[in-house]
Amino acid sequence: PVSSCLATCKLERHVILYQVQQPTNIPKKPVAPTINAMMEAEIFLDVQSICKKIILAPMVRGSELAFRTLMRRYGVCQCYSPMLRAEEVINAYNIWKEGGDLSSAHEDGILLITDICRDKEPLTVQLCGSCPDTLYSATQVLMKLQSSENLLIDGIDLNLGCPQKCAMDGNFGAFLAENNPELAVKCVEAMRNGIDDYTNSCTSDCVPRLSSKIRLLDNDDETIAFAKKLEKAGCDLLTVHCRQRVDKHNGEPNLTTGRNIVKELSIPVVINGSLVNSLDDVRQTLQTTKAHGVMVARIFLENPRILIQRSADPLFLAAEYLECAELYPPPSVLYIQKHLRWIFRKYLQPAKKKEFDFSDWRYRLWTFLARPYLETVDQFRQVVVLYAKLSGSELPESLANHKEVSFRSIRHRHLDGHESSLREEDEECHSEMIAYLFQ
Repeated sequence: PVSSCLATCKLERHVILYQVQQPTNIPKKPVAPTINAMMEAEIFLDVQSICKKIILAPMVRGSELAFRTLMRRYGVCQCYSPMLRAEEVINAYNIWKEGGDLSSAHEDGILLITDICRDKEPLTVQLCGSCPDTLYSATQVLMKLQSSENLLIDGIDLNLGCPQKCAMDGNFGAFLAENNPELAVKCVEAMRNGIDDYTNSCTSDCVPRLSSKIRLLDNDDETIAFAKKLEKAGCDLLTVHCRQRVDKHNGEPNLTTGRNIVKELSIPVVINGSLVNSLDDVRQTLQTTKAHGVMVARIFLENPRILIQRSADPLFLAAEYLECAELYPPPSVLYIQKHLRWIFRKYLQPAKKKEFDFSDWRYRLWTFLARPYLETVDQFRQVVVLYAKLSGSELPESLANHKEVSFRSIRHRHLDGHESSLREEDEECHSEMIAYLFQ
């Protein structure tokens, strides 16, 4: 992780100062470093220190191995997996242990075996659920995989902050924390026991920390009281999204409450939900809240280079992600679609209340990203090339060998031996698909 930070923070010229070969004739007295060299070393150490406190958030179809690899390239040393349903972790492990076919498994189970088990860098795996016994068993599965597959699972996390409909339907995330905080505490206790029981039985030296991610409750006192109960239940670390469930990702984060939680707990607290657009924003959040780290999500999806380049060319961002997706294929193309939609969103997405005008290539390309016949990394590369062609932008070198492309040439569907017209396909954009594009 340290070498990653060195290589990716655009500080090569600083590092060179300390990598020169030793001269053959060493002077009798050491030469005092120049003021410039001392300043550069101080800058480097400051950036390195800040990078160690930046954490890639758990994101459904967003923090998979391909994207984690890209973010590590740009200095993020701590990463969370996407959220995994506890029961699917158990099911997939049982299938895998028996040598069965995982193709029929739930996406979460496939992610566990084909994505998380391939990651050889330190990783925190996030679970969700509301049954203590199931979470205990899922935690033990992760401990077994860490041992048998030589994984570097340095943390296991319980999702108590998800505000989405799936969390409401499944009674987990922020809904569990609000509706049944006592059960949420029991879930943390069960996971604590899962870690400790396995560690004691195997005398393992690699003990992952137990953490939880929450949102703010109705007031400071209620939030702090809940946080203290989670600490007592066995949490080694707490992440706080400084908004309430009903806010989702809207509005200013309440960093004052975040700071109060940091002050009241004896375990490390990580702040999430802060508006981060640069290393200075991370530094400011840490100074304001006195937190131990800052977790970042959506802005990384929009620009993975945000810590070193506030405004980056979407063509190059897309090309870099697709290189990682080719190296570590995600469980489904929905991951790739999500990342490209985020990268190109502010360049292609129309206003929500505005009708789609398919005579505008931007609207057409925006809906094109959701087409079901986009199935391969190469097809998505061609979509990126098509964006460059239509926008008149410079093409990344990695895509320079691609031939001329068009909407029609990328398409992969044939109906009764002949292709349907693009106009017909545009008219097939029903409300469900339009809603999907705005997620």
